[in-house]
Amino acid sequence: MARSTSELIREDDLEKMSETLKAVAHPVRLQIVNILMNGERSVGELVRTLGTKQSLTSQQLSILKSRGVLKSRRNGNVVFYSLENSGVKNIMASILAELA
Repeated sequence: MARSTSELIREDDLEKMSETLKAVAHPVRLQIVNILMNGERSVGELVRTLGTKQSLTSQQLSILKSRGVLKSRRNGNVVFYSLENSGVKNIMASILAELA
């Protein structure tokens, strides 16, 4: 059944949604989101947990932050990341529940 025009998602919202989904559509980025669902982590903690090189992890964090999925804060030389977009957490939880 076709949706009426009033039920359609606005074009700019569709673009934002698409960018968010593209941002997390990568195995390393999905794992980063998964880790951060349990709370804030430093870049060093993420590198150790993921078992990836710092350069790769930083690149993936940058993508997620630029798309509004993550936020960061600095404490001296240490950068901490956490989830900015709670919708991504909900999406991840829904997908994980379907896989179980």
